[in-house]
Amino acid sequence: MTQRPMALLFLAVLLAGHGIGCASGAVEGRRSPDADGPPASGEGRPEPAEDSLVAVGWVEAMLGAGDHRAAAEALVGVPAGSVTDVMLQQLGTALAALPRHDIESLVASSRDAIDDRRASLLFAELALSHAGIGDTARANAYARRGLQTGASGRALEAVQGVLQADLSEFLPQVPAIGAILPVSGSPSNREYAQLFLEGVEVAVALALGAGVRVDFTVEDNSGTPSGSARAAAALASDGAVAILGPLSDGNMASVAAAVSERVALLSPTATRLPSRRGIYSMGGGYPGAGRALANAVAGLGYSDAVVIHPASPAETLEAAAFSEAFTAANGIVRRRLTYNPGLTTFGEALLEVESLVPELLVVAAPAADVELLAPQISFYGLDTLDIQVAGTGAWTTPSVLESVARRHTDLVIAVSTSLPGATRDPAAEFVAAYEEHFRRTLRSPVPATGFDLFRMVLAAHGDGHRTGRDFVAAMDALQRFEGATGTYSFVDGRLVREYFPVRIYDAALHPLGADVAPPPGNEAPRPARP
Repeated sequence: MTQRPMALLFLAVLLAGHGIGCASGAVEGRRSPDADGPPASGEGRPEPAEDSLVAVGWVEAMLGAGDHRAAAEALVGVPAGSVTDVMLQQLGTALAALPRHDIESLVASSRDAIDDRRASLLFAELALSHAGIGDTARANAYARRGLQTGASGRALEAVQGVLQADLSEFLPQVPAIGAILPVSGSPSNREYAQLFLEGVEVAVALALGAGVRVDFTVEDNSGTPSGSARAAAALASDGAVAILGPLSDGNMASVAAAVSERVALLSPTATRLPSRRGIYSMGGGYPGAGRALANAVAGLGYSDAVVIHPASPAETLEAAAFSEAFTAANGIVRRRLTYNPGLTTFGEALLEVESLVPELLVVAAPAADVELLAPQISFYGLDTLDIQVAGTGAWTTPSVLESVARRHTDLVIAVSTSLPGATRDPAAEFVAAYEEHFRRTLRSPVPATGFDLFRMVLAAHGDGHRTGRDFVAAMDALQRFEGATGTYSFVDGRLVREYFPVRIYDAALHPLGADVAPPPGNEAPRPARP
């Protein structure tokens, strides 16, 4: 047993209440029936005051060793009747040094276990953390819960600061954040840069509204490596801790060579990243999509598949992850059919699928390709061969669901970055914030990427300030960051996204296990596979 579980077990036994202590004492100290008289009251166990003193000493040792999470877990697990003022002070110290995801896990695990002032400390820290990224609604909700559970001292100051949108005492440092984008590049690059910055603008506005001060500077790289290196040097000299962009692989390499590893680089689109610390991208592909899809279809009993994907890094990564996970689940990938990016007709690959007649056809392709390929699956008659179509995340994007005829997507098994039926929908929240800010309809997915990357930087800044980590270390430690484009974590220096298996029907996403009606006209069973 490791040292942490031993310490937590010791505290749990020590502070679980003297009823438990008496029960164990009755077993261990059981006397002969012939013994004279009852056992002495409290025989064989410490007094309550001694229990608390020993527990406080153990927690103090954890704090001294820097194990703030173990200390917080131990203190949250203490029965309410045993909590002392010293323990509350220790819990406040431990929580102030924990990143948000650790505090959220503590709240989730103790939701029904504590209703005393410890809860106010948890809610106060979560209020500060959400306010630090501009999530005013959730921050204020936690702040009000902190007040309801008796916040006092620092916790009271924190929730009041959140409700008054004044975080100057709790986030005294103003993060310098830069962006390197082709503001004057090609027309398509200029359009992308403008849309990306619209998302950043929404994030900045929300942060300012929550009392977070930010210093944001945009440098134009004209879409060139030399312009990227010049822009990076300028931002680094201004003290930037993070840079959003650039967009392309070559420009990213130029920026990485121009700045220190202490500056985090976050690109929305780069696919091949330099091998150095602190470089992240949304465009590098997500193996989690392939793994989640493989586990889902294997769980439904499918055992052989053919995979179609373009020979591009992101989709190749997803297809390889699917193949590996499907094989590990005793499935067989009979063929991986690749095509050149930009292809518009897929007859050759689909005819080969027809000749193989697999149980499962997996399409790991970008949204633009899915819009072309999905109708061709029907055109080549694969929908009459009892072949189940499955796909990665592009199938569940709004552009595919809205533009592809429903008969081509109905009953497709896919993965989504959001869980159908979830109580909170960050994507919808962003759409509402964007449309309120600009007073126009959001028609592109690009602004959401700017919004999420900027908020990730704010989250890392807040956690770094709390935990004493440098900025890149704080980025690497982010877990389960809920954004408009998905829930992200940083694993082994890589940005990864969570995926949930779904079934598409009537242009909507349904939990994979839910019953959905068959598509119109297909009520009869499909022909058996030859």
